[in-house]
Amino acid sequence: MGRGVPAHVHAEAVLSALLEARPAGLTIVQLMAATERTRAQVHTGLAHLRQVAAAKGLPPVTWDKTWGYRMLENAPEVWIGYERAFFESVHHRVEYFIASILLPHQKKKPADPYIRTVMAQMGAIESTLHLLSNLE
Repeated sequence: MGRGVPAHVHAEAVLSALLEARPAGLTIVQLMAATERTRAQVHTGLAHLRQVAAAKGLPPVTWDKTWGYRMLENAPEVWIGYERAFFESVHHRVEYFIASILLPHQKKKPADPYIRTVMAQMGAIESTLHLLSNLE
C-alpha cells in the first residue's frame, strides 16, 4: 500500500482480519501480515475502526497481552477489563502529573487562584479515575 491511502481503507482491512480471527485475537505483527500493511497503517486502521465501530453496530476493539487485538460480540468481561486497564493507565498519568508538576507549582504560589482551582479539579479527576479502575 502506498502513501495517501485513506484511514477507512486500512480500517476495513483490519476489521476483516479481526472478524476472521474471532474469537481469537491478533497481535500487531499478525495484523500486519494478514492485511499486508505497515505497522503505522495498521495503527491508523485500528484508530479509525475504534472511532466508527459503535456507529456501525460493531463491538469495541480491545487489546490485551494474552490475546492481542480482538472484537468480541458479547464479552462484557473483556470490555470491562480493557476499560479498567485504560482508567488505571490514565489514573497513573494524572497522579504523576499532579505530584511532579502541579504540587511544586502549588508550593511556590499557594495563594494563586489558578493553581487552587486546578488542584481541586485534578483531585476530582484523579479520584474518579481511581474509582473507575477499581469498580467491581
